[in-house]
Amino acid sequence: MKLALTASITLVVLASAMFGSVTFAYFSDIETSTGNTFTAGTLDLKVSDSDETTFKDGVTATWTVSDIKPGDTLGPHSVWLRNFGTVEGDHVEIKCINVVTDPPGPESDTEESTTDMDKAMKIIYLGYNGTNLLSILTDLNSNGIIDLDDFENWNGGEGFDNITPVPAANQAYQTTLTMELQFDPILGDNDYQGDTLTVTILFTLNQHSSQ
Repeated sequence: MKLALTASITLVVLASAMFGSVTFAYFSDIETSTGNTFTAGTLDLKVSDSDETTFKDGVTATWTVSDIKPGDTLGPHSVWLRNFGTVEGDHVEIKCINVVTDPPGPESDTEESTTDMDKAMKIIYLGYNGTNLLSILTDLNSNGIIDLDDFENWNGGEGFDNITPVPAANQAYQTTLTMELQFDPILGDNDYQGDTLTVTILFTLNQHSSQ
């Protein structure tokens, strides 16, 4: 009797174990999301001026004159900026770089290899979209005028930063930098005869305020 009971308990345990290991079948349906792509937007600043009316990646000779003499003025001339990209910009930076070439002669040029013709090039007006940038500059070289040398060395040589408004993304809206210059009639002495001043204006459109 005891042996039969033990056998019955063993069969029950085995049956429970068998039923406990059964895997049931349930329906399922899998779908997928495909073709997910991430395309970066663009900041695409282009410029134009009165000589090159189509917008491009750079313009030349906006402020150019030959045989300039003390007292002559140049401009006002403008550069127009437009963002052809798809991303909105936060601010514009404007920087000036000056290079002076002083060839030998003429006889009245007593100071050869001078590099400071930009200190004699007075800025009469410098504006960006109605903002008077000239009022921000100071006479860094202490020569009594605001000149292209002051522009080049403003903000430690970094120029103007955090300038708004900026060209809107992928729209016809544009912003304008206008500058008028004068070869100062007092500072423009004989030592600048035959010299050439080459000025490069750099425009940077930044996407974020931290830049």
